[in-house]
Amino acid sequence: MISMTRRGFTLVELLVVVVLGGLMVMAVYQVLITNSRTYAVNNAQIQGQQSLRAGLDVLFGELREISTDEGDLLGMGVDSVAIRTPRAFGLVCATDYTASPPRVTAYRIGPTIQAGDSIFIFADNDTERMLDDVWLTRFVQSVDSTATCSGALAQRLTVPNLASTGDTVRLGAPIRAFLTYTYGLHVFGGESYLARRISTSGTPDPLVGPLLPNRGVTFRYLDSVGAVTTVAADVAQIEVTLRYRSQVMNSQNQPVRDSIVARVYPRN
Repeated sequence: MISMTRRGFTLVELLVVVVLGGLMVMAVYQVLITNSRTYAVNNAQIQGQQSLRAGLDVLFGELREISTDEGDLLGMGVDSVAIRTPRAFGLVCATDYTASPPRVTAYRIGPTIQAGDSIFIFADNDTERMLDDVWLTRFVQSVDSTATCSGALAQRLTVPNLASTGDTVRLGAPIRAFLTYTYGLHVFGGESYLARRISTSGTPDPLVGPLLPNRGVTFRYLDSVGAVTTVAADVAQIEVTLRYRSQVMNSQNQPVRDSIVARVYPRN
């Protein structure tokens, strides 16, 4: 008869297996933690770059369209800028000064003029002289968008206080509708965002963020030779700086940061 001896694991062998297994688990866990941190840092960097580019796109698009010569730059702060932004354009095709308030009908060109919009309307007192030509600043009380001029789509605008100079607004006179915006840094939910506030509203709207709480948005105003100026009409360049800081820490245990600087040339 053949005798078989069954032998189990010794305590030392079990301890070795447990130790090796623990080391392997710790190594895998460390790799997972490192990968997770790397992913979080990379994601924070990407988010920051996207926020900065989006913010720059907004400011570039707005500041590029203003004319400092024509007074579109209304406020020049270090951390905010106030501008007058054109939003619509039209050409006068009919006037009615017998109405109270007076009404002006304009061809629809591009975006429509809205009730409550501020407008510039060109007044030409004497067609033979240029020195008496002016841009009148008015606001639109109401709009009838069903109007037509010679069969073309038009808008009939009710414009108070136009009667006193009504005879100077001639057919073909241009109308510019505009809004006044202030761009700057505002806090929403404990985070700082680039925000925009319309002059008719005291509540700013968040646009891009979060940004650095202090100096997250800064502006510098430069003249034609690149020198800093405080005179709005002399501004030829506006330097915009946006700064981003995340709550995520990098490998040096520092918050993930990024910034972008660009110079915008207004339409002069």
